[in-house]
Amino acid sequence: MKITDIKTIQLKYPYDSFIADGCSACACRGAFLVLVETDEGITGLGESATFGASMSAMADVVENQLKPLLIGQDPLDIERLWETMVWSNFANGRKGLVMGAISGIDIALWDITGKAAGLPLYRLLGACRDKVRGYASAGFYAPGKSVDDLKREMEGYMKKGYTAFKMKVGRCLNNIQMPHRYVRKGDFTISFEEDMKRVKAVRETIGKDGVLMLDMNCTWDVDAVLAAEKYFDEYDIYWIEEPSRSDDIEGYAKIAAGLKRTRVAGCESEQGLARFKELLDKKALDVVQANLGWSGGFTECRRIAALSIAYNKLFTPHTFFSAVLTAANVHFAASLPNVPFIESEENYNPLRTELLAEPIQCDGEMNYIVPQKPGLGIELDMDVVEKYRV
Repeated sequence: MKITDIKTIQLKYPYDSFIADGCSACACRGAFLVLVETDEGITGLGESATFGASMSAMADVVENQLKPLLIGQDPLDIERLWETMVWSNFANGRKGLVMGAISGIDIALWDITGKAAGLPLYRLLGACRDKVRGYASAGFYAPGKSVDDLKREMEGYMKKGYTAFKMKVGRCLNNIQMPHRYVRKGDFTISFEEDMKRVKAVRETIGKDGVLMLDMNCTWDVDAVLAAEKYFDEYDIYWIEEPSRSDDIEGYAKIAAGLKRTRVAGCESEQGLARFKELLDKKALDVVQANLGWSGGFTECRRIAALSIAYNKLFTPHTFFSAVLTAANVHFAASLPNVPFIESEENYNPLRTELLAEPIQCDGEMNYIVPQKPGLGIELDMDVVEKYRV
């Protein structure tokens, strides 16, 4: 089998308004998909995370830096091709858009391999389970969104069957580091006290048995996080995610050592095995959240997941893009023993809910049911692709 072409698809869905976390505001959703075609008619599908980067720039990386390295190669030689892509772009490719593009291609190569083997990908990787528990990733900010609105939102997720929940915190007026980072329509803030009222309301809504996590999106400083430990304990917070800027490893280590009960999770924006090794060597993380579409695809993230097992840490892949990356994360999580649950975004996004001909199914307790067809086991709905294609 030989690779004959690599194509990219750029999709975009604009919001009428926006959603906001502690750091920024999001006015549209995008998806950067990768198709790897072969001479045997098998096509692999992957997705690169972008984190707001230029999709046209990423397409140029695929077309001019990566595709020429892979045409005519055997797509089943995944490790060799990963090494070829990385080392042929070593000076510019270990971080940022190039690694993101490599990640999407790598996912597509694994999809091809699963299809060639006639196996769903999670079985090819080494199945651990055939269902993956999801947690409701929600609780965003919006202008005029009240605490009662937030409570009703969480009640809706409970009715769907969720037992674990994550909400945003950190968009605080008295956080002197943050005001200059808010852009466009996202320049509203609340007080720290109001933020903690939001957390209290969610805990009361989901009850004492619900798992509750807080995502700070790098907005707090280290001392503020440690000073808030009493709130984390009072509201029984399972983890705090990216509490401060994720490149402050010493700060993360200080937080992880200082908190007695609450776990420290991160870091979705980090890339590569070496970076996560540094985080784990310095005892900076309790929960590893590498992104398959950003941190090296299945090939590199398998190494990161194995490293987290060696350090006796949890692994839960960051899942916040289209249905393609969601499917990849479901397969990946189902192949690993140290994944308690994965992110299940609840913001409206048709690129996640409408993109597949057969959407990924969940049971009544919001466990993802792993697709059983070969490879990723998914197929794009091309009418939806054309509707949102850039």
